[in-house]
Amino acid sequence: MPIGIPIQAVPNQSLSVNLNGSQYVIAIRYTNGCMSVSISKDGVILVENVRAVGAYPVLPYRYLEENNGNFMFLTANNLLPNYTQFNLTQSLLYFSPAELAVYRQPPVASSPQVPTVTAAFFNPVGGLPLRFAPQGYVAG
Repeated sequence: MPIGIPIQAVPNQSLSVNLNGSQYVIAIRYTNGCMSVSISKDGVILVENVRAVGAYPVLPYRYLEENNGNFMFLTANNLLPNYTQFNLTQSLLYFSPAELAVYRQPPVASSPQVPTVTAAFFNPVGGLPLRFAPQGYVAG
């Protein structure tokens, strides 16, 4: 279950939060019409001034998530985060590495929604019309 990070409806803020035994310092800034985020963990900078986007991870690369987890702004209709809506229609969530691993697991192949891909799925001719067939090809 993701953890909600308390943010205030102010344009520039910095907060410190203890998550999974590590101290995170999060700075949220209003910059030229959008929100930007800087995050450091135990004194090590993970990202600086990345643009905050609704329903998209704040840490942009998976290698940064491995031991850190990730953050995400949850906004109404996936709009861009805006400090005037913090704690009204927008919030900041933290996902632990274990939660991300479960979320990113591929679907089970035996599931009825995901068909199993076999050689029978592939047509050697590719279903192309004859005008794209190689020279000397005769339809039989």
